Amino acid sequence: MPIIARAMFRVSRSARAAIAVALLGTLLAGCAGGSAAPVSSSAGPTPSNAGPASPVPSGAGPVDPDAVACQEQVGAAKAVRNVVGAIKVGPVLPAGVAYFLLGARDTYAAPGVRDAGLAAARREVVAAIDDLDSQGKAKLPPGGDPLKDPVQLDPARVVAAVNAVDRECAGRI
Repeated sequence: MPIIARAMFRVSRSARAAIAVALLGTLLAGCAGGSAAPVSSSAGPTPSNAGPASPVPSGAGPVDPDAVACQEQVGAAKAVRNVVGAIKVGPVLPAGVAYFLLGARDTYAAPGVRDAGLAAARREVVAAIDDLDSQGKAKLPPGGDPLKDPVQLDPARVVAAVNAVDRECAGRI
């Protein structure tokens, strides 16, 4: 096993997430043709690496799924905003955007949220992430490669959707 891979197993989940976010910035911003700007210097856990939002102490009552979803929102929103930051810098690789938003998409698509407004806002984020993926495919030149051909995407819908979840979660965490 390579040294880096062995070292990653010894690193905490949050540290692995921070490394992944740093790699995201490097990968996506590097696609902008040298006009790279830092995406974020304060990386938090990404949803795909985040553990349970809050451990339930033994003897505690049931966990509110809406509160858990709002706690997960913190990491998921950060991951989306980091990708949006790279998109705003310049053209990005569609495959990179899809890859780095996969964990956030899974978080927002997870079932169990009871509040109708919060559930609808989370579904809109999933649809907005899917829209970014569709934009990436549609903007590729004929015969283009999503791993090699950067395209300019419009992140307005995903930003609005994440902000809507933030509003729904206000006061829940």
